[in-house]
Amino acid sequence: MDCQCHFPEDLVVDILSRLPVESLLRFKCMCKHWYGFIKSASFKEKHFHQKNNGARLLVCDFKITKIAPIFVKSVVFSLLPKKIVPDVTPEQKILLHLPNVSDIKCVAGPVYGLFLVQEQIYNEGVRLGLWNPATREFRPLPSAPFEIEHFFSDHYHQFGLGFDLLTQDYKVVWIRDYEGHGVYPHVSVCVYSSCNNSWKNLEFPPSYTSGLPFDTTYLNGVYYWRSLRVNEMYRIHSFDMGREQFGEMQLPVIPNEYWKKLTLHGDSLAMLAGYRSMTFIYEMKQEGSWSKVVTVQLSIDPHWPRDIWENDMIVFEITETKQLVLYDLTTSEVTDLGIQMDRTNCVFNYKESLALIKNGDETQDQDNVVEQIEHFFSVRSTDDKSLFTIRGPPYAR
Repeated sequence: MDCQCHFPEDLVVDILSRLPVESLLRFKCMCKHWYGFIKSASFKEKHFHQKNNGARLLVCDFKITKIAPIFVKSVVFSLLPKKIVPDVTPEQKILLHLPNVSDIKCVAGPVYGLFLVQEQIYNEGVRLGLWNPATREFRPLPSAPFEIEHFFSDHYHQFGLGFDLLTQDYKVVWIRDYEGHGVYPHVSVCVYSSCNNSWKNLEFPPSYTSGLPFDTTYLNGVYYWRSLRVNEMYRIHSFDMGREQFGEMQLPVIPNEYWKKLTLHGDSLAMLAGYRSMTFIYEMKQEGSWSKVVTVQLSIDPHWPRDIWENDMIVFEITETKQLVLYDLTTSEVTDLGIQMDRTNCVFNYKESLALIKNGDETQDQDNVVEQIEHFFSVRSTDDKSLFTIRGPPYAR
């Protein structure tokens, strides 16, 4: 069926680009013409960067409910509204509720609306998948070809999700750092391509110092994370998704007692730092060159800065109550977000995306995304090489 539209096409495209993803997924069925340009890479990019598609706060909440005589775990992903009204606790919209999956978490992202999610299978291994909350698509990742049999059980996982701007390919980098407490240290790296739906091994540079990963972020084709190695200072590591190369740089000079968070401020890599009532934002305009751009002193209960939202707002965690509050740098207003944090909860800056993660396959039933995720993270396969038990001598643990 052809669309009978009397408006100029550029006007139609501009109007549609302002709509939420949920509406656009329905409008693809209007006619072949609309289906074609809504699926096009140019429209997806226009929609993602549309001013109306502003970043929102997405909350990952791990819940424990007592159903006598046992405790039942579940995971809930919810979204806060685009506009937070001062002094009004915002209502959360539930995006995904997984009542039978308790150990899933987002380990990287969002990158253009996609998350890399992992199930934590302690002492067994790792399962990974790509998830687009807006399109309700989920894509399990195949096993990675790690050579692991000769190494000890102590290791760090470092995950990075990014976008190859040249090939238009989502990629995942997975680093396994087998420390062994100084005995036979070894680092293995695999890189996943969503276009090929496959992994490949990558040579790890001998001069690069890996370490325990902390906060991560992504900017312009490069994934960054802050890491700490024993008896050394924190450093910022990076992985260029296009060139598939590692990088390393120094953090800004910040006292050790300050809480630190690697994040973004506008179009720049940033470091959010806080101690007592003082909070600072450092920006990196050129590699290795940092400058302090924001200084805030709040007269509220003891708090830690958690992240920057929409460039002019900072999310804080109240130390005693674990409540999250939003501080407006422009008006100095503080709003309770109605979220109580614990060590497992996470908050992300999230923008909707039309990005497909199924290689053009639209046969996936979006209404059954819960069942798809639960099935993937609950089924164990004996020939799945991404699941394993690594054994080593007692001194290596």
